[in-house]
Amino acid sequence: MVNPLDGFDEDANRGVTMKQMSEWNVWTKRSVELLENGYLDKLLEVYKGESGPPRSVPEEVKEKLREAYRAYEEEQDSPKAEMKLVEALLNAREEAERSPFNHPYLPLVYYLVSEEVKRGKTLEKALQEVSSKHPETIRILAKEARKRDVEVLIQRLKEPPEINRQIGPMFKKWYKEKLREEIERRLLSPTKPEIEVVSLKRKSKKSGKKPEQASLIAKREADIIIYTGSDEALTELAKENLGLGEKEELGTKGVDFYVVIRRSAEETWHLTGEVKFQSDFGGNQDNQKLVARGSIRLDLEKRHIGIVVVDGMPVVSKFHEWAGLGKETIVTSALLLPDLIAELYQKGEEALGL
Repeated sequence: MVNPLDGFDEDANRGVTMKQMSEWNVWTKRSVELLENGYLDKLLEVYKGESGPPRSVPEEVKEKLREAYRAYEEEQDSPKAEMKLVEALLNAREEAERSPFNHPYLPLVYYLVSEEVKRGKTLEKALQEVSSKHPETIRILAKEARKRDVEVLIQRLKEPPEINRQIGPMFKKWYKEKLREEIERRLLSPTKPEIEVVSLKRKSKKSGKKPEQASLIAKREADIIIYTGSDEALTELAKENLGLGEKEELGTKGVDFYVVIRRSAEETWHLTGEVKFQSDFGGNQDNQKLVARGSIRLDLEKRHIGIVVVDGMPVVSKFHEWAGLGKETIVTSALLLPDLIAELYQKGEEALGL
């Protein structure tokens, strides 16, 4: 098995040059070339740029916040007023399923209070219990809340879910509903293959049964099989079909997709991968090296290709600060996933651009 990450240098690739790009895999280069052809607009087909409708906030939640603000205005240094305001904040978080404002300690207090509520206490009694152990934290949260107008907090509660939190489900939806159609568009020929989308069932916790296994490939007549389901189900099936041990990793958290391409009875390719969307540099999104270590595989003997499908800032910045890109490291855009599958079916190993 070829290890495409031999010599992986975490400090390399700080500035992309033409020479470096010439050493990339063809699918990575083709991703950058998308920039010249309306990349962002086309990406909207996979990752919708529109959020959902505003959230509905019950009137009693809004009124409780306003009342707590008024009480705190009248008795600013009163522990009772502080408790009432923090209780209103926690109630708003519970009802609207989001924090009225960002503060690192608010989720911590919410968790501790929730644990007390699970033991049968009311929200008020639960907060009193937590406050008795963390009075300064409660005081700070009330003070920080008051720095913001109550109507601003209510407006924040109404805001639709952040688009960034919907990115993963957006890919899954496109993969399940549109990938087949996109592959078919690229294979308009007399030898058009049969493509099937197969949904895997979750593993049963009671019975311990695994999702449908390798027999799926043998039984089905389809030339291309797109498996859908949970990351766990996809990972288990891929490992079973590839003869991998349970402890052998496929991705940092399993795989996000698994496609089988049968060119003939003697030649079957397995395509697995992890999907990322990065909207900016740095922070939690600067983890591509870890993703690559777990996801990128190239085993020509088993005809298994493990890739990373990544979009957003990496493509826009021409993979600035990405280390370890090379001929045998396939990192590409979701927009090219149908092309890769179609070309694997048509050309086999030649499509990999090694």
